Amino acid sequence: MSMQLSFAGFMVVVTIATTAGSMLFFWTLFYILDVTEWHAFYIAPAIGVGCALILIMVRLYASLFSRIIYYMVSIYWGMLIYHFLFSIVFLIINAIHKLSKTWGLCVLFIPSMLLFLYGFISSFVLTVTTLDIAIPDARSNLSVVHLSDLHLGPIYGKSHVSRVVAEVKRLQPDIVVITGDLLDGSMKIEPDVLFPFNEIEADIYFSLGNHDDVFLGLEEVERTLRGSKIVLLNDEAVMNNDVNIIGIGYRLKNETLVNKLVNLNVTYDALNILLYHAPSLTLDELEGYNIQLHLGGHTHGGQSFPLYWDTLSPFKYVRGLRTSETGKTHVHISEGAGTAGPRLRMFSRSTITLLNIHP
Repeated sequence: MSMQLSFAGFMVVVTIATTAGSMLFFWTLFYILDVTEWHAFYIAPAIGVGCALILIMVRLYASLFSRIIYYMVSIYWGMLIYHFLFSIVFLIINAIHKLSKTWGLCVLFIPSMLLFLYGFISSFVLTVTTLDIAIPDARSNLSVVHLSDLHLGPIYGKSHVSRVVAEVKRLQPDIVVITGDLLDGSMKIEPDVLFPFNEIEADIYFSLGNHDDVFLGLEEVERTLRGSKIVLLNDEAVMNNDVNIIGIGYRLKNETLVNKLVNLNVTYDALNILLYHAPSLTLDELEGYNIQLHLGGHTHGGQSFPLYWDTLSPFKYVRGLRTSETGKTHVHISEGAGTAGPRLRMFSRSTITLLNIHP
């Protein structure tokens, strides 16, 4: 999410967006079928309000039934994105050259369904990448697994955690970090969902993302972490051998982030790794605060065109590894190991990254 919204605000956005998208789609569909288009003006609001009510139900009553209903709603949202786009395409083409009913339905449904199926299937792919990073201030070799944006909740559960953990165990890192949005925030989950992380031998550190902090709240996050070995770093730093790991919770304003960073223990006697959800600071700014490596996420690498591409615009670094001109500071932005909203991936992949750091 590119803006910091409360759950209530998110419900308003969902209702308006679902209603608007459904209205254009059903108006176009009824037009093609030569059915009274005005039906769309009461069907669409009913769908928008219904989807919002389902989200509220899932948040209040977490169960297998509510997860199934949520999954169905997310599939509808995924299809609606492309139905909306190709409704516009149809209206443009039809204004230039009148299409028959058959061709109209083909334009509206075939490309949109193909794109949806491609994005849906792609969301199940979990990619493991390895990067080598030379950091002059590193005292020794260090392997770090960078996870972000798992969005555990109604769509991703314990089986997804087990799948991620199996890959992490195979990589045998020295440290594992999770840079925000471990939890989706749309549904409370039980602590046992995170128990597979206890199978990892390395220490695991976690900083809050907007979905963790804003949608769920710190108290609920701490409840969910009980029984797992995941260490929450909420505006604090911890030394792990000769590595200083700094975790800062999600902030909307960069000034607040900078103030927290200044007040934390940024040392000149160790490698400083910053865990912060959004790629809000430039390489020059990070180098000025003696941060050698910033690990973040939030953008999902764009996740799926056109959904979430708005998250790319505010940030200079949206995915992958970036290095300062001096070579002293690096930023790695993960595309995430899950998805938010509809389960779609296009021009991006769910990713686990192994960072091999050396002097």
